[in-house]
Amino acid sequence: MSPADDVRARLQARSGGSGDAEPVRLPARRFVDRAFYEAERAEVFGRAWLLAGRLDEIARPGLYMTWEKTRVPLLVVHAVDDVIRCFYNSCRHRGAPVVRVPRGRNRALRCQYHSWTYDTSGKLVSVPDERDFVDLRREERSLVPVACDIANSAIFVNEAPEGGLGSWFGGAGEELTVESEGLRTLDQRSVTLPVNWKRVIGNLLASPPAPPRPGLGAPAITDADAELVDGGHLRIVAPFDAAGASALGLSGPLDWANLSDADLPTIAGLGPMLSSTATTWVFFPNLFVTYTPSGIFNFTVWPGDEETTLLEATWLAPDWGEEDAPVEHPAWRERIEWAQARLDAVAADLEGAQDEMKEPARQGLSLQDDCEAVRLWNENLDSHLRAVVPPDTLTGAAPGEVRSPLAT
Repeated sequence: MSPADDVRARLQARSGGSGDAEPVRLPARRFVDRAFYEAERAEVFGRAWLLAGRLDEIARPGLYMTWEKTRVPLLVVHAVDDVIRCFYNSCRHRGAPVVRVPRGRNRALRCQYHSWTYDTSGKLVSVPDERDFVDLRREERSLVPVACDIANSAIFVNEAPEGGLGSWFGGAGEELTVESEGLRTLDQRSVTLPVNWKRVIGNLLASPPAPPRPGLGAPAITDADAELVDGGHLRIVAPFDAAGASALGLSGPLDWANLSDADLPTIAGLGPMLSSTATTWVFFPNLFVTYTPSGIFNFTVWPGDEETTLLEATWLAPDWGEEDAPVEHPAWRERIEWAQARLDAVAADLEGAQDEMKEPARQGLSLQDDCEAVRLWNENLDSHLRAVVPPDTLTGAAPGEVRSPLAT
């Protein structure tokens, strides 16, 4: 059977939920412990392929952008030889930033500190008063590269890759046939939340995004099917309820067809399941991608430290060429407003959550079986951290609802 048939079969087999399933238990320490966060930084964000931007942001040779979402200063460059490259934004002389302006265009990258200059391939090409640097070997002073690759016009970076971007996508790469090469960033907005990033992830997993469909608003969804696929990514398929399915012209929540959105350009390659449900792929560790026939919605979750998170919401739309961006189109205006409302809702849901996790009697979170995606994601996170964090911080270590002081 195809993945869509497997999903449909699991959804059809459900009969009101298990009810007696063991709850997900997440120890409080994993949300407040500085050492746990540092382990995540090194073992997860330091080794994963992370979304750094899209080609339309540096569309022409010579354009560059700085990127510091992981607190590591990187520089992404569209080189003059038409290759996208990434480097640590650190001059090989004294370590000062090579560029300080977040975005720009230049055929050479010149450090403002002592004017060491690099070409867009990272090679050191000019050193003022070079005679003062005895035994200087330019070839040994190139900018330090960071792995960089592109998939469907999205730019990914990885500080310490164990494999290429294709292998990281794993089963998702084999299953998804979406043709998103021509998509551009239509709208991006963000909010900084005073809470650990895993609480934000959990909030999004427990309530999958269901973007508006033109003329219908945001259809209600039924219980979702969550599956961890090869590569550690999650596929979450949330069918629309009977009313939403009927409004879309479907005979029922599990009757899927290739749909389009009124007068909006259609994204090729979605297939019936992605067209007819609120399907979200969660690319580990922090990228949520939700599909509609005419646009793709992303959430990205970036930890600032163990108590701060940046949540970004981005809408991608088919290329509108030289015309004005279609932000005033009624359907897109509704979607952009919906994205802001989702950010506001997450902020409201998690208000005070970090202080709550620091209460001396708080053992952790105990989530019921409707949060299967939360369990799967956290267990996958544990697989990257098990060797470097204490056992009592792993999923399942919290003693349910028992309240007793945490050991110091």
